[in-house]
Amino acid sequence: MLYKKGVYLTLIVLLISGGTSSVYARTFDKIVAYVNDDIVTKRELDVLVNQRAMELQQVYRFSEREALNEAERQRSELLDRLIRQMLLLEAALTLRITVSDTEVEQYIKDFKDKYQIETDAEFERQLNREGMTLVTFREQSERNLKTEKLVMGRIVPRLQIRDSEIQEFFEENRDQLSTKTDKVHLRHIFIAFKPNQADRDAVYENVKKALNEIETEKATFEEVAQRYDTSKQAGNLVKASTEELSKFPKIFQGSLTNLAVGALSEPIEGDRGLYVFTVEKKTDEMIEFRYFIVPLVASPSAIQETLKRGDEVYAKLEAGEDFSKLALTHSDDGETRENGGDLGIRSLSELNPKTRAVVEPLVSGAYSQPYETELGLHIFKVDERDSPGLAEAEKAQITVILRQQRFQEEWDAYTDKLLENAYVKINLKE
Repeated sequence: MLYKKGVYLTLIVLLISGGTSSVYARTFDKIVAYVNDDIVTKRELDVLVNQRAMELQQVYRFSEREALNEAERQRSELLDRLIRQMLLLEAALTLRITVSDTEVEQYIKDFKDKYQIETDAEFERQLNREGMTLVTFREQSERNLKTEKLVMGRIVPRLQIRDSEIQEFFEENRDQLSTKTDKVHLRHIFIAFKPNQADRDAVYENVKKALNEIETEKATFEEVAQRYDTSKQAGNLVKASTEELSKFPKIFQGSLTNLAVGALSEPIEGDRGLYVFTVEKKTDEMIEFRYFIVPLVASPSAIQETLKRGDEVYAKLEAGEDFSKLALTHSDDGETRENGGDLGIRSLSELNPKTRAVVEPLVSGAYSQPYETELGLHIFKVDERDSPGLAEAEKAQITVILRQQRFQEEWDAYTDKLLENAYVKINLKE
């Protein structure tokens, strides 16, 4: 049944009257707006608000409370749209736009088909439930058709969409279409922020102090570890099988294998700084050890040295030197250096936002200025760039979107002119 689906016929047809007799009949209700010689009553506007709430629930999945609150918030917008519809009908009547009985019958048939109303008796029951008769529905349908004809004649001809507009829309919204994001064949030169000798000397001095505290029994290994290393694992006991140990970096394997139980290792430089190990238990199958790391990071002066080096590499590019050869000579990325800094083909959507901001403006053959990250400098180069085009079906979809947008703009502009020449008084607060 239509009623069970929450369809309110008094909303779907325009809530606009056709003469002074209906105005007289509605004066017992509160008047919320005067529109030339017609009126809008509070009941009519309430119906619109309730129907909007139903739409928000069924189409946009609002909860009942959220839908009612949002629809109420839109009350003035719904009234504005209704007034514009009334003025459109008035303009259609003034221009003597006509519709045939056949057109009205087809309109009613389409309406019944759309809402799956199978019999005339069912249709009349639903109309009566909504306070309407077949005669009044037919009259409203006729008015709807006249308004539609006015819109078709005055607005629809202005909805032509040019190919340039389709392409512009596509470019502006390309990010939302992952399959349409540009792909680039990317290279880079990575110049890492590396500690200088002064940085290394300072860290080795810290490690020396830490080892001295342990050796002189001023503090336990765990206490020193937690003071010099801020990571959660600092000083914790680690148990590793012989198989697990074989997966450690070679330099760590050698130190742990050769280290006697209770002894302290020499500082071992790793990816995060200087590592110090101590072994508590060792068998042929298992080793138990603790460790801590004293971070080895680049100081401000070392970072300035790296920035200067990046400027020098960039100057060589500007002088015409080959990017791949400079990557081989200067890049600190061991995985790509031998291949001239080749990062392969990447979609722009795969890149992190900051890197994408650097790469996206680059055309084929162009390279970026040095780009600073936490770890060092990158200079990117785009060897080739592929920009996927639009298929005909996608063009058709964009055309529909643009026509909808244009229709709303033209509808607003046309009804704005009608409002300028109309008498409209709104009493919503009352």
